[in-house]
Amino acid sequence: MGGMPDPDNGVVLVADADANVLENVSSTLEKAGYEVITALGSKPLLDLCARRPKAIHLAILDITMPGAGPDLVQRISDSYPGIRILYTATTDESGRAAQFGPSGRVRDFLQKPFRRSQLLGRVLQVLDAPMVHTA
Repeated sequence: MGGMPDPDNGVVLVADADANVLENVSSTLEKAGYEVITALGSKPLLDLCARRPKAIHLAILDITMPGAGPDLVQRISDSYPGIRILYTATTDESGRAAQFGPSGRVRDFLQKPFRRSQLLGRVLQVLDAPMVHTA
């Protein structure tokens, strides 16, 4: 846990309806050594899930973009077993985010706007968190 990304856990999916946010987040993560896949909105994200590329370890998902409800989170979880999810929004949606996705999944919330250091710290924290499996 030296603050550097683990190449085995380095594939991050970023989905947001704002192209500037996508660019800033993906640039920050790529500079830190992560492989980044982006989706501008929920429809491209669903298309990506349908194609099922190689394993994705973390999804950074704007919980307030159109179409980003529990069904979308379930599709992501079904397409990428073991994925961890970091939700973002410009308002405090931490209570709502806790209800999204299957129980036992690692999920967290980061409110926008955030600094690069906050993003990287939270990504490391979410990727390092142990998976909890519940019945």
